[in-house]
Amino acid sequence: MTDKEYDLLYSNKKEVDYKAGETIYKQGTESKYLIFLLSGMAKVYVEGDNNKNFILELVKPFQFIDIPSIFDNDMLYRSSSAVVDSRACLVDLQAFKSIILGSKNNIPRLVKHFNHMQNRYSNRLTNVIYKNMEARIADAFLYLVNEVYFSREFTLTISRTDLANLAGMSRESTSRILSEFKEQEILKIVGKKVEVLDKKQLEHIARFG
Repeated sequence: MTDKEYDLLYSNKKEVDYKAGETIYKQGTESKYLIFLLSGMAKVYVEGDNNKNFILELVKPFQFIDIPSIFDNDMLYRSSSAVVDSRACLVDLQAFKSIILGSKNNIPRLVKHFNHMQNRYSNRLTNVIYKNMEARIADAFLYLVNEVYFSREFTLTISRTDLANLAGMSRESTSRILSEFKEQEILKIVGKKVEVLDKKQLEHIARFG
């Protein structure tokens, strides 16, 4: 980024604090900003009928929280809210566009990011469509271990409802399968403390159901 581009970006950004549970942006609205998470955690989700949501991704600090359709209508096709108290940097979308379009070297980087994001979302949706409930829960916990907390032992920062939405299931079905996994000594759950006792078995369930 050139000094001129940096100055343009810096003069067209602001930092905003969000409380846990607070909406960051709403599906079906037009975006004026590109949002970069500075601290905390956010969830990106698709809103369905009857208040049923599907969580596509849990976003950690120093990542963009989704990207609107910036070369079409700036529309947001997903929603996001803070999982815990969070801070984000909001960059004016028009300023961002002018920087991206100002250099031919920026376009391939943006396209690469778009492709990576869409592949992640496609994989998440595929897991829900083609896998049984046990496999979905196993997938959800492997996602938490490998991509969110980076540990087999962690404190669950999302709610049980969010966990169900991460797996694309009802809360009741999620609770039932969690009880089965605890009885089989695949998982140990005490309050919000989680330990994956048998990751290989979890991986087997995620793959074969």
